[in-house]
Amino acid sequence: MPNQMSYASPTPKRLVLSLLSSTDLREISAREYAQWGRLFDIEPAAMRVALGRLVKGGFLKSVARGRYVIGARGKVLSETARRWISAEQRIGPWDGRWLVVHTAHLGRRDKTAVTARERALTLVGFAVLSPGLWCRPANYLETPAETRSRLLMLGLESDAIVLRVDALLGESLPLEELWPRNNLESRYRALTRAMQESMQRGAAQNHDTLARETFLLGEAVIRQVNADPLLPDSMIDVNARRKMHQTMVAYDAFGRGAWTRFKNDYS
Repeated sequence: MPNQMSYASPTPKRLVLSLLSSTDLREISAREYAQWGRLFDIEPAAMRVALGRLVKGGFLKSVARGRYVIGARGKVLSETARRWISAEQRIGPWDGRWLVVHTAHLGRRDKTAVTARERALTLVGFAVLSPGLWCRPANYLETPAETRSRLLMLGLESDAIVLRVDALLGESLPLEELWPRNNLESRYRALTRAMQESMQRGAAQNHDTLARETFLLGEAVIRQVNADPLLPDSMIDVNARRKMHQTMVAYDAFGRGAWTRFKNDYS
C-alpha cells in the first residue's frame, strides 16, 4: 500500500460526515466521535466544536444528549458520496456525441458562485474546452435534462446553458489533453493494488491501525470514483477502472468489518 501519509488526514468536519455516510453508522455518540478523532490526532475539544457547528448548519441532528444522526443537509452530501456504488451502472456505449455547458455569460466576479460552478462541473466529469465552455462525452444513461438537474443540485447556476451536440470540430481542440489518460489509469491501478494489499494484511494489524487505514484508503478511492469523468472505452482503459470499482465493493465490506471491531473495542 502507498504510505498512509500520502493520504490527507481528515478534518473534524470531514471525519464526522464521512462516518455518517457509512451504511453501518446511522447514529453515533460524541464519545465515539472522540475515539475516531484520536486515531487522527484530533483533540476531543475540536471534535465537540465540529459537532456543534454541524448541528447548527443542519448537517447533523441531535436525537439525545450526546447522540447524533445525519441531518437534512448532511443527507444530500451523504447520498452524493454514496453514488460511487452505482458509478459503472450510470454509463453506456458512446455514440460520439458530447455534452457541452456554456458558462461564459455568467461571469467570474462572484468567487463563491464560480467555485460552486466549477466544482459541480468537475464532479460530473466535465473539463474546460475553452474559457467558459465545458464538455464531456455524452455517455451517461441519464438524459441531458437529468444531467442538468444533477449539475444544478451540485451548485451550477440555472442560467448556464447545457447542450448535447453531434460533434466537436476544430483543428486545435485539445480533446486528448482534457482528461490525462495515463494519470487516470495509473491511479486506478495504484488504488486497486493498495486495497488488495490492505485486505491481505488485515488480520495481522491491530484494530486501531486497520480502522485508520481503511478510512483513509477507502475515502481516497471514493473520492476517485465520485470525481472520475467515467470516460468511454475509446478514451480510457475501462477494465482498469472497473477492477478498481469492483475491488472497492469488496473493500467497503472489509472496512465496515474493521470499523465494527474498532467500535467494539471501546464499547
